[in-house]
Amino acid sequence: MTTTALIDTLSIARRDLIRTARMPEQLTFSVIMGIFFLLLFYYVFGGVIAAGAGVDYIQFLLPGVLVITVVNGAQQTGTGLALDLSTGVVDRFRSLPMSRIAVIAGRTLADTSRNVAGVVLVLIVGYLMGFRFASVPGAIGTMALVVGLGYAFSWVGAWVGARVRNAETVGMLSMFWLFPLMLASSAFVPTAGMHDIVRLFAELQPISVVSDAARALASGEPTVDLLVASTAWIVGLTVVFGWLAERAYRRP
Repeated sequence: MTTTALIDTLSIARRDLIRTARMPEQLTFSVIMGIFFLLLFYYVFGGVIAAGAGVDYIQFLLPGVLVITVVNGAQQTGTGLALDLSTGVVDRFRSLPMSRIAVIAGRTLADTSRNVAGVVLVLIVGYLMGFRFASVPGAIGTMALVVGLGYAFSWVGAWVGARVRNAETVGMLSMFWLFPLMLASSAFVPTAGMHDIVRLFAELQPISVVSDAARALASGEPTVDLLVASTAWIVGLTVVFGWLAERAYRRP
């Protein structure tokens, strides 16, 4: 990315963050969803799951909820970009002497900033419920990994938004691809009790891989293999869907 493209990207990101400050409900949805999942699974299902899996459930649950919180941000990226495309905002940007990729890159950067705020708020609630990191480096590593996955998924959302270009349709489509990924994962429960086919899918998909890596970092356990797999997913999703989103955005 050239210096000009970087400046344009930061300008678009600043615009989106200013709009978030004026309409804080954009941040509220993802944060409330994260806190809702945390409270629901811990207080409603936590006793049964902890007894069956033999784990300290809040230590197991919170890293997964952090992952779910940032992945939910992909829907906001998609709907926001689709809304800008359908209302002519992007057409005005295209008439300006600015990098085309900056419009999408700026939105994904702004959404990543919102993800950081959401992760911090969910962490605060988790700490009040008894969650603890084993070390400061583990806490930093967990945050970096979770936010990295959120950035990668924001490019997935950007591709969907650029392809569909209708905010309502993007929201409905997100139900079909986001929720199966979130529920068929190790974010909320261990995969050991799942059906063989579902377990195979759950153990290999990015939400589970990053959730397991975040748990290992948070608890101070060995993480090399999980970190390699998580990094591969994050880089792969960013590169592939960044390219696809850019191509979809250039489409008239």
